[in-house]
Amino acid sequence: MPKLCKFTSPADGKPVYVNAERVAVVYQFKGEPADTIIGFGKDFLLGVKESVDEVVAALERAASDKAD
Repeated sequence: MPKLCKFTSPADGKPVYVNAERVAVVYQFKGEPADTIIGFGKDFLLGVKESVDEVVAALERAASDKAD
């Protein structure tokens, strides 16, 4: 079963779950307010409240848990 990472939706504060194996890119959009964006493939983007560093750390933890 894939490892899911829990993040927070910036729109309503509800949890969103991300399959770490499907993430292609993580970046910060420098708008107002700045948003962290998780990209899946080339067509789907998801904004989350957490910082880029928090997102990358969570995804790396999930990847290392799967390697064990």
